[in-house]
Amino acid sequence: MFWKKANGTSGPESAPQPSNGEDAALDAIASLLKAFGESAFDTDNVSAYETRAECDGWAQKITVGGGKSGDSEQSAGKPFKRDFAGVRRYFTAQRSHEREFVGRSLGNLREAVHAFARCLTTTVGEDRAADERVGAQLGKLVGAFQSNDSEAIRSEAEGIVVVVQEVMAKRSESQKRMLSELSEKITDLRDELQEVREKAALDPLTQLFNRAALDAHLDRVADLAFLLSSSPCILMIDVDHFKKCNDTYGHPAGDEVLRRVADGLVRNFLRREDFVARYGGEEFVVVIPDSSLHNAELRAERVLQSLSEIEIETGKGKIQITVSIGLASLSSGDTGSSWLSRADAALYEAKDAGRNCVRVARANASAVASIVPPRSIVPRSLPAGRPNT
Repeated sequence: MFWKKANGTSGPESAPQPSNGEDAALDAIASLLKAFGESAFDTDNVSAYETRAECDGWAQKITVGGGKSGDSEQSAGKPFKRDFAGVRRYFTAQRSHEREFVGRSLGNLREAVHAFARCLTTTVGEDRAADERVGAQLGKLVGAFQSNDSEAIRSEAEGIVVVVQEVMAKRSESQKRMLSELSEKITDLRDELQEVREKAALDPLTQLFNRAALDAHLDRVADLAFLLSSSPCILMIDVDHFKKCNDTYGHPAGDEVLRRVADGLVRNFLRREDFVARYGGEEFVVVIPDSSLHNAELRAERVLQSLSEIEIETGKGKIQITVSIGLASLSSGDTGSSWLSRADAALYEAKDAGRNCVRVARANASAVASIVPPRSIVPRSLPAGRPNT
C-alpha cells in the first residue's frame, strides 16, 4: 500500500482508519496518480518533472494526508479530511492542459500536410486548365492547316506561341509561390520537431542529457574509439548522503543540490566534445571522448574540489556538497554497457572507502586504485553513515 495506518487509538488528531474496501480504493487512486505522473511529458509551460512531483504530492495527501492545510486541521483538533475534490480538480485541469497542448501540436502537423495537399491540388487544377487552353489553341491551328489558308495558319501559330508563353510564365509564378508556402510550413515544422527532439534528450530538472541520450552516446563512443585510436574515459559521480539531504532539508533543497551539481559539472567540462548527463537520481556521468587516464584523474580531482566549495543556504541550515567518483577508461572489448558497469563498480569502491574520493577502475574491473582528494572535506550539514542507494 502507498499509505500506512497510524498506531494507537483514533482521536481528533489522527486519521480515521479506512476499511478494507477503502484501503483498496485509496491504493487505486494513489497508483493512478503515480502512473499518471510517471507518464507525464513536457508541455509549453509545465515540465514532466513538475507534473510527477505534483502527482506524488497528491498521492501522499490522499493516502496519509500532509501539507499545511492538513497539518493545521489536525493541530486544531478538526476531523481528518482527504481532499478528493482537490485531486479531482488538479487531475482534470492537467489533463485538459495536456489535451490542448497535444491538439495544438497535431494541428501544426495537420496544417503542414494540408498546405502540401492544397499545393498539389492547385497545381494539378491549374495545369489541367492550362492544358485545355493549349489544346484548344492547337485545335485551331490544325483547322487552319486543313483549310490551307496561309494567313490563318500564321495567325493561329502566333496565337499558340502567345498561349504557351503565358501558360509557362503563369505556371512558373504559381510554382514559386507554392514552393515558398511549402518551404515556410516545412521550416516551422522542422523547428518544432527539433525542439521536441532536444527536449526528449534532456533531463527536465538539470537540463543535462538524460539516460536515453547517454546510452546512445556511450555506444557510439565505444564503437568509434577503436577505429579512431582514441582513449575515452567515463566519470560516474554520486552526490554523497543525498537521501539524508532530502529527508533533512526537503525535496526542493534536494532539487537545488542536483541543479548546482549539474552546473558545477558543466563548468568543469566546457569542451564541446565532453558529454555531461544525469544518469538518474543523484548520479551523473561525464564522458571524456579522448583523454589519458592521468589527465582524467586530474579533472576528477578538480571536480571534487570545485563541488566541495558549493554551499546552499536553506531555512534549516547550510548544505555543503561532496561527491564520490568512479573513473574508467575504455578497454579493449568494452561495450558501452560494460564500460559503464566498470565505472559504476569503481564508484561503489569510492563510497565504501568513505566517500568524497575518486576510485579508478583499471582494464581489469577488480583492479581499482584510489585517489585521495586535494583536501579532506567532511560535510558540515550531512551526517556520515553507510552509502544511500
